[in-house]
Amino acid sequence: MAFLRDVPLVPTLERFVQLVGRADLRNLEASGELALDELLRSASATIYDKVRARGVTPEHVVNPEVYENAVAWQLLAVLAEAGHLAGEDASGHYARVEELLEVRPELSGGDAPRTTSEGVPAVANPTAHPFRGAFGRSP
Repeated sequence: MAFLRDVPLVPTLERFVQLVGRADLRNLEASGELALDELLRSASATIYDKVRARGVTPEHVVNPEVYENAVAWQLLAVLAEAGHLAGEDASGHYARVEELLEVRPELSGGDAPRTTSEGVPAVANPTAHPFRGAFGRSP
């Protein structure tokens, strides 16, 4: 699955609950107060922007699932900030998001050498005679 801005990285509420371990959040959606699917899309877009700000092109990430936890905790932080989590402090959740963004994703494209010789050091013999043995003597 590609990491795109308008596509939620955490696709379902069930997956979100698995990631954060908070089954009590289903009540928010059932009460009609929130559309968690839209909030998942918004949290994914926020993480997409944060990844891009760190110099990584999200579309080149081969394993975007490494950012699922960051998306889930971003949503949890937004819910806490809005007061939907019974007085929980959002700053702790935002700190957790920043920790989860420290992963190093696998990238396609930009990391591999463009030619077979790129990245291979050129070694030249600095003397006219070939190197022989540890001190330049013949064995």
